[in-house]
Amino acid sequence: KYISPGGTGIAIYRLNDPESTNGVTVNGRLHPGFLLEEGNEEVFISYFALPYDAEKIEGLAVKAIDKAGNETSVSFSTVLQKVAQKKDSISISDGFLQEKMPEFQQYYPEMQGDLLEMYLFVNNEIRDRNNAKISELCRTSLPQRMWSGSFSRMSGSSRAGFADHRTYYYKEKAIDNQVHLGKDIASTQRAQVFAANAGQVVFAEYLGIYGNLVLVDHGQGIFSLYSHLSQMNVAPGDKVDRKTVLGLTGTSGMAGGDHLHFSMLINGVFVTPKEWWDQHWVDVTIEEPIRDLKNLKP
Repeated sequence: KYISPGGTGIAIYRLNDPESTNGVTVNGRLHPGFLLEEGNEEVFISYFALPYDAEKIEGLAVKAIDKAGNETSVSFSTVLQKVAQKKDSISISDGFLQEKMPEFQQYYPEMQGDLLEMYLFVNNEIRDRNNAKISELCRTSLPQRMWSGSFSRMSGSSRAGFADHRTYYYKEKAIDNQVHLGKDIASTQRAQVFAANAGQVVFAEYLGIYGNLVLVDHGQGIFSLYSHLSQMNVAPGDKVDRKTVLGLTGTSGMAGGDHLHFSMLINGVFVTPKEWWDQHWVDVTIEEPIRDLKNLKP
């Protein structure tokens, strides 16, 4: 088996002490384990992910710590398959700055300087704050799996990809560099945005560069994110499925045109949506190992 930067893997394991803190560690991060199914208190599953910029895999292991603090760790291996770095360039116009900066000033009155200085503050400081908030929201997840099958992709044309390394230009001069952690999909203006799979809404508010953002918890550490919305139809605590309209596409946040920014996260780590849109990947990576385990006698 292999995993790429921005990719997802799973580990399924048995524990004698189901009350222990457990999960998979990789590159210094613990991805929690969850009961694979109700009624079986011994078998756990942990979804783990590599950040888009991972250059190697270190310390990959299943770890369990009991209430007395005793720790058990079992290492396993996977192959890192590197991906080509994608690059993109974005030109920032005076018209864009004049249109967008007042929106951000409403929410971040501490912004100072001219329009370009405000823009750089938003694209860096506010971006970091926003991503820290998303990571915090993803720290806890529903213990049961709510999703099934591959995740649905909104119809429309792709405008930007996952882990695109963007260089921002103003008057033909490079002024900033950032990485795009999702997929941009453009359809008609104010198009309906459906939940990609079953889950529960954990956030539905304005969040800086993302604008109006809905975050859905699908259970066991898996989240989907929908942003730049012009309208939000759901609230935290709402149960959703593929027929639920979360809102409408728009230009809120750092969006130059009407589109949906869609992201997938594993325990707060942004991963490529392409895997989760692919039923074959879901079958081979997740469903078949689960079926194989269930067919084995304990």
